[in-house]
Amino acid sequence: MREEIDGVPLLSKRMPVYIVEWGDGRFVLETTFGDDHLNRAGVVHGGLIAALLDMGLAGGSYADAPEPRKWYGMTVSMTVNFLHGVGPGQVHCEAGPSGGGNRTRHVEARLLNDAGDVVATASGVVKIIERPE
Repeated sequence: MREEIDGVPLLSKRMPVYIVEWGDGRFVLETTFGDDHLNRAGVVHGGLIAALLDMGLAGGSYADAPEPRKWYGMTVSMTVNFLHGVGPGQVHCEAGPSGGGNRTRHVEARLLNDAGDVVATASGVVKIIERPE
């Protein structure tokens, strides 16, 4: 599976994000950071990392649903932990629910660099909403 997320056109043009796995309680995204994503310190801007983790939390909130495409997630609160600087290259965001009820879920996400090192984590509360027809 490799499906582009097109939820925010500005972000999609500058940082295409792809769903590479979805289901059985697991949601995985990937993107590739380039030189235009770096800040003056030479690492990916934290806002871009937080945006990717937010997408992971939202999708991960209903990754265990029988019909995941019927829902979408809206992040209510999110805590991000930056563990290491991220340079240019491919990254993966892995996320899934860690608790909660039918409509409000606790979700955990982690961002891995192309070497497989965890470079950032996020936890949050996500409200699950049915997609309009």
